[in-house]
Amino acid sequence: MADDDFGTNLEPPEDYDPFGISKPIPRVEPTGPIEPLLDAAIHPVDASTEPHVKIPYWDRPKQPRDWYWFLGRLGSGLIILGLLMFLFVGYQLWGTGIEEAQSQNRLEDTFAELVASVDSSAEPSPDTTIPDVSTTSVAPTTAEPGPTDTREPIAIVEGDPVAIIELPTIGVKKFVVAGVQTADLKKGPGHYPDTPFPGELGNAAIAGHRTTYGEPFRQLDELELGDVIEVTDLFGREFVYRVTGTQIVGPSDSWVVATTDPTRAVLTLTTCHPEFSARQRLIVSAELDTSISTPVDRPAAVYPSKDSSTLVTTTIPEPTSTVSPASSTTIADTTLAPTTTVPIITDIEVEADVFENGWFSDGAAWPHVLVWIALELLVVWGAWRVAKRFRNRLIGAAVGFVPFLVVLYFVFQNVNRLLPPNL
Repeated sequence: MADDDFGTNLEPPEDYDPFGISKPIPRVEPTGPIEPLLDAAIHPVDASTEPHVKIPYWDRPKQPRDWYWFLGRLGSGLIILGLLMFLFVGYQLWGTGIEEAQSQNRLEDTFAELVASVDSSAEPSPDTTIPDVSTTSVAPTTAEPGPTDTREPIAIVEGDPVAIIELPTIGVKKFVVAGVQTADLKKGPGHYPDTPFPGELGNAAIAGHRTTYGEPFRQLDELELGDVIEVTDLFGREFVYRVTGTQIVGPSDSWVVATTDPTRAVLTLTTCHPEFSARQRLIVSAELDTSISTPVDRPAAVYPSKDSSTLVTTTIPEPTSTVSPASSTTIADTTLAPTTTVPIITDIEVEADVFENGWFSDGAAWPHVLVWIALELLVVWGAWRVAKRFRNRLIGAAVGFVPFLVVLYFVFQNVNRLLPPNL
């Protein structure tokens, strides 16, 4: 535009915007008061930007032993106690089963050795003995057959195997041990020493755990009338019983294992009822099937301490003499039989049921429990010293882990002796 045109063109340029109408209006952001940002105590201007360094556990200052420290230790102790109880339940359910399985394996070997010793020592005994006489005339003699089984009973002690019991209906096959004490029933079902052996006339009684230690009689309540119970003794004789009934009795009703009819061969199985309780007893009764098995009057085993009270010796009367009419010489016409030992059933008090024992019934377990607990604490202390020596808790845990579990197993084993046998 020329200088002489000033004042003649009064139109503003197109991009002229004196009030900024064409520009966007800026959004106001709330920032809050600015005073806290200027406070040096809250936001120091010279704060270090270096990363935070974690203080090692062994260099941390000790916490004051106040109320909060006590609550923290109490909570840690309860957590550890809960974990130990959880492990103890696992030992009860599975650890005792492993112990029973190992005992059954040892009983199998012992049973085979006893059977082999019986077979090797068995020698045929003569049924008759004819005197050596020289005469001109001998009267005819007739020999009566002697007993078919002349083997002597095996002397056993409580804890030894005496038979094999099979319950096909519930899939049970176990070696039966002599005795019904706690240590005996940990190995398997136990025979009441004051009752006849299976196969004999009278009431042969066997007890077994329903829970823990292999739980051989866990499903005993599932047996029905007519179900088969097979028992094999040390002589290899097999006896077949058939279930005749079941009942629930009190814990002190020992009459169920007593012999009431000495002319019948019956079998009684006992266990605790209900499960995990000793409040009652579950009783299964069975009778020998005489169409398959024949009762025996000579047991395969005998308790040495009971020989004098339960066994008597019977002999055949003295031989008679006859005179032959054709000769004046007297000839002994005799029939001799070997001396036999026959068990006699007597009315004696039945041994107490081990399931009647309650809490802390085994007082002899206390010293063992205390010793193993002290040893466990020693293992923990040693692992802690190793961790402190290397300033690494993982190293201490790795060193003490296996010894801790091994000693803990024996702690549980002895603590279990203080509990009722039915648990």
